[in-house]
Amino acid sequence: MRLFLLFLLAAPLTLLATHNRAGEIIVRSAGDCGDINNQLRACATIITYTETIQTEVDRDSLVISWGDGSTETIARTREVNLGDGIKRNEYEMCHRYSGFGRYFISFQDQNRVAQVLNIDGGSSVNIPFSVYTVYTLSNPLLNGCNSTPELTQTPIENACIGSVWTHNPGAFDVDGDSLAFEFTVPQRAPQVPIRNYVLPNQFGGSTGSLTINPETGQITWDAPAISGEYNLAFFIKSFRNGIPLDTVVRDMQIFVEECANDPPELDIPFQEICVIAGETVEFNVTATAPLTDTDQRVRLEASGRPFDFPQDSATFLPNQDIYVTDPFTRTFRWETNCSHISNQPYFVVFRAEDDFFQVSGVGSREGGLATLRTVSIKVVAPPPTGLTTLADDESITISWDKPYACEDEADPLFLGFTVWRRVGSNPFVVDTCETGLSGRGYTKLTPTETMEMEDGRFVYIDDDIERGQTYCYRIVALLGRPIANLGLIFEEIESIPSEEVCVQLARDIPLLTKVDVTATGVTDGAIDICWILPNADALDTLLNTGPYRYVLSRAEGQTVDPSQFSEIASFSRPFFGSAVDTCLSDLNINTEALPYSYRIELFVENETEPVGEARPASSLRLSGSPTDEANELSWSANVPWTNTTYDVFRQLPGGSTFEFLATVTDPAYRDEGLTNGLEYCYYILASGTYNIDNIPAPLLNRSQELCLIPTDNVPPCPPELTVVSVCDRGVDCTVTENLFNTLNWISPMEVCGDMDVAGYRIYFSTDSSATPQFIDEVSGSDQLTFDHIPENGITGCYTLTAFDNNGNESSPSNIVCVSNCPIYELPNVFTPNADNQNDLFIPRSRCFIERVEFKVYNRWGQLVFETEDPAINWDGTNLNGDILPSGSYYYVGQIFEQRLEGVTASPDPISGYIELITGE
Repeated sequence: MRLFLLFLLAAPLTLLATHNRAGEIIVRSAGDCGDINNQLRACATIITYTETIQTEVDRDSLVISWGDGSTETIARTREVNLGDGIKRNEYEMCHRYSGFGRYFISFQDQNRVAQVLNIDGGSSVNIPFSVYTVYTLSNPLLNGCNSTPELTQTPIENACIGSVWTHNPGAFDVDGDSLAFEFTVPQRAPQVPIRNYVLPNQFGGSTGSLTINPETGQITWDAPAISGEYNLAFFIKSFRNGIPLDTVVRDMQIFVEECANDPPELDIPFQEICVIAGETVEFNVTATAPLTDTDQRVRLEASGRPFDFPQDSATFLPNQDIYVTDPFTRTFRWETNCSHISNQPYFVVFRAEDDFFQVSGVGSREGGLATLRTVSIKVVAPPPTGLTTLADDESITISWDKPYACEDEADPLFLGFTVWRRVGSNPFVVDTCETGLSGRGYTKLTPTETMEMEDGRFVYIDDDIERGQTYCYRIVALLGRPIANLGLIFEEIESIPSEEVCVQLARDIPLLTKVDVTATGVTDGAIDICWILPNADALDTLLNTGPYRYVLSRAEGQTVDPSQFSEIASFSRPFFGSAVDTCLSDLNINTEALPYSYRIELFVENETEPVGEARPASSLRLSGSPTDEANELSWSANVPWTNTTYDVFRQLPGGSTFEFLATVTDPAYRDEGLTNGLEYCYYILASGTYNIDNIPAPLLNRSQELCLIPTDNVPPCPPELTVVSVCDRGVDCTVTENLFNTLNWISPMEVCGDMDVAGYRIYFSTDSSATPQFIDEVSGSDQLTFDHIPENGITGCYTLTAFDNNGNESSPSNIVCVSNCPIYELPNVFTPNADNQNDLFIPRSRCFIERVEFKVYNRWGQLVFETEDPAINWDGTNLNGDILPSGSYYYVGQIFEQRLEGVTASPDPISGYIELITGE
């Protein structure tokens, strides 16, 4: 890879010529990905937003640096008047590179508009405007062709003081690459950021939060506080298969006015949706002005990649991009197809704007405030359908429907299918937002995709099987992004999985179907165990003759280790068809303390080895922990079938029967709203299945009973702490009585709604590296302030906790560290004439100074006095004790301050003149 840099200056212009407000550079691949001799061309478009009134600096051309050491002048190819004295300019040109690589493409122009507040404190007029794009000209044989992200929203927005401002660039990538967003510093030249730049919300002090969503690009400023013009720059980065490709810099502008207006409201039914290719996405979007703005109209627009497809593009009807009476509703509709399938979602930006400035006469702007919201639409590949299985002694044949819904698609190209298997069922409901099967307990059987066919259906033969096992299958379709017509793929796309189909091979072994706890006790516990007999045809009783002996074994705990099992019962019959028990009650066991595991095995012809391998099943084990006004339950089982749902039953305090409480799919439940100190009892009823025909379902099995007493063992949430020091209060630090820190905090009642607060414990450390130590306790939930006098100045770090009436103590609050605010002010004259007035040269004001290195020189540069005492106390004599004559003396010194991190030298030495007056 190569990265070429070139700094470019436009032709010099008259100082203070201003016009640039916003801009970016977009680059598109212009070569033929399928022609190995024509893959090195790219076309760049410089987009600028400029003032129309500055006609003397209007650019009909700009100079671009291609990043390979060459520059060219690009003529303007398009200009659009946007109103408000602003126009959009486009300058497009194509370029042939000498090789693949990363290229730093840039331009610079004089100058920015004047009075941008967050650029050099408003002195932006003398600062050039520059943006750049880092473009990867990729080798299509390896990574496919590449174009940079493109932006659909105009980078000029209005805002009102006190109202939340939002913006979204409406970015998309024509190659389907993923995008990421982050703030950056605007440029004055290529790779030269503006030095005196602050984010808009940091101008004039912090004015609310300013954030950018790294996935959607949504920018929110909550809320502007100072009127004026602001610039904001951010990166749009593209990634392919996790590898960074391009970085586009957008520099945009925000006009903040002193106005009382709320932005319009957008009613959109959802923020994200996943659809199967071939389905139609259709929903209404409604824009309204707030109820307080009855005289305003609204304009509703939409942008994004779905509108950009040359065919089968989205619509937003009725097609009215003008201000209309609110509420105004338009319908988004997109008929998706297989060509829209992508690993990345499509983002559609909806923008509602009112006409506040036009109807109110506030300011000189057109339009009004805008609200932008983003909807994510992911188009996924359809699942394979029509799965069936056919099993014999040696293999299982899985087949499914042909044609596949997207098998004729060229981009993304249909590649085939992957076949996935697991032992036992996982009958999850297919989610259209989750593609593939990784992490779902299935094993991929096909190292490469398959498209084998038989009798007009797709087929796969699984011959790696064991008798008696239950195998469950799902199929995933695989598509890929092709590299032109070269037959190469640079990105694979998985479909959502098919429905599950299960089959059991010749069932020549018995299967457990019930391990049900019927009684809970230490010595009188009981479990019912049931099983089904082998299939006679599968067993082949001609080869496996009697007698037939069924052996039931048991192990403590939930285990599959054969060595842990011991026989507890056996049932023998001379003939396979003879009646035999298929259930047993295991009595007088400790079900209160232990779960148990069981296995059933079949022995034939007096053999010592069983037929096949037994599959153990355990009892359902319930555990729990009491907490404040709640009990937290969880449970587990090790069974050969799949438990799909769990019913929770509860017996109330003083009750004699269990009542149904809830049905859940996860093995956990929290029972809330209970009374502390009272006993609640529970058991769980699991519902499961082998998901195999001819095997009973559902399989219902209970856990043991468990009783819990909720207790208050939950501490309050931590308070939120602030500290006000003498420095913050602005009082005289030389007065000892003022040297205290005031701690204020927000109680857990306000932070998290926790009403059980009995008081607070305060912790302090002398520096940030030490562990805070307990210093005091405050009783009462409504006591929210505390004054503390540290031993050495006001330096130190504080945290506090809350505790409740049961003594539960919260985790520590945020830590707030306080540092001294050293003050050292010296006079410039003193009169050591023994009249007891101003006889000593001492500081006028001194706080938090550990020591000084203070030296005084006469006019000839001779040292006449020095001290490390911060009080100085110079009486006007020299180092020998001789009285010095009246005159001017020069001092220099270094102050050593008492800071949080210890005694540190002041960053600025002191110096000055002293007028010594003796009156003689």
